[in-house]
Amino acid sequence: MTSNNKGTYLQSLGTLQLAAVIAVVLGHFWLDDSVYMNSVGVSFCFVYSGYFTAMRHKFGQGYGLRAHAAFLRDKLAKLYPLHVLGVALGILAGMLAWGGIVSPKVLLAHLTLTSSWIPNPAYYFGANPVAWFVCDLFFLYLMAPIVVPNLRRLAPGWQVALIAALLMLEFIGGYTSSAGSGAPLLNNYTLYQFPPIRLLDFATGVVICNIGGTLTWRRLQERLTSLASSIIEVVAIVLFLVLYRAGKDLIHAHCFRAFCASAPAIVLFFTSFILTSRRRGVVSRLLCIQPLTALSRVSAEVYLLQYGVYFLIEHLCKQVGLHQQPVPYFVIQMAGLLLTAWLAHRYYVLPMGSRLRGKQRIRSNSGSPKN
Repeated sequence: MTSNNKGTYLQSLGTLQLAAVIAVVLGHFWLDDSVYMNSVGVSFCFVYSGYFTAMRHKFGQGYGLRAHAAFLRDKLAKLYPLHVLGVALGILAGMLAWGGIVSPKVLLAHLTLTSSWIPNPAYYFGANPVAWFVCDLFFLYLMAPIVVPNLRRLAPGWQVALIAALLMLEFIGGYTSSAGSGAPLLNNYTLYQFPPIRLLDFATGVVICNIGGTLTWRRLQERLTSLASSIIEVVAIVLFLVLYRAGKDLIHAHCFRAFCASAPAIVLFFTSFILTSRRRGVVSRLLCIQPLTALSRVSAEVYLLQYGVYFLIEHLCKQVGLHQQPVPYFVIQMAGLLLTAWLAHRYYVLPMGSRLRGKQRIRSNSGSPKN
């Protein structure tokens, strides 16, 4: 998950990412039969990361190993302290809730950002079950200098055709399995969390960014009125819900990889709000009100701390009997998660990130030749 230091005209996407993260949290703990919703929310976040990575960073001529090392260090400074905190909370929650001790191998895999590279579920569900997202994300950042410029060399039409072909290949690989058989090829839970599989989501975000930079796209944006933007946003929401439902009912039962079934819904939804971002339709304006923009800054914290916070609060609520009262318990859980996320962002993630970046600058200056 990328940070939300973006132009205000794209702030609506940050709020939409927060909504996707909240949907994942609800799916993990509060809703039955929500695997598809969780998968769609996670895929949205990978598309989001691909879009903003391509928009903010020029992986072109002159971009070498030194520049990419600085790029990766910056990403580590932003996310790694939060990742470590999520792992620590996961360990603490596991000890209190289940009395379990995390395997050193699992802990090592998490801390070295390799947990989802190993096709063994024990590595996913050790200290922090959602830590695989960060591990996948850093693989995608590692691949960005190859993926982004090579996609940019293709004409927009060929980029769309390539993504469509990959989606079709992935869909065929997943759809060939029957409900009662072992899932072959790409329709597999282990592969779902394996970083190279998420390249398709990430590359889709890159392609959306590339198309959004074309002259045709900019001219279309300039012609939109606020009323037209509002209509597009409302229609996009309705179509998203229709396509989401169709994907869940007709396709996802056969194909675990939700991006196969949800790609049309995610792409349509995402591109619609990029198209209307400069003209600000009524939905975009609602998404950009101050409380939501403030909360959207802690999307990564909400996602990565959810398991540790949930089970710690559950342990405390069991001590006083509150977990048996659904509504107060839900309110306490969500308020506790949001408050913990904000405190972690304000007093841990930002200071730790600044400290790491400061050390990086000192090393860079000490290693540069003196005049």
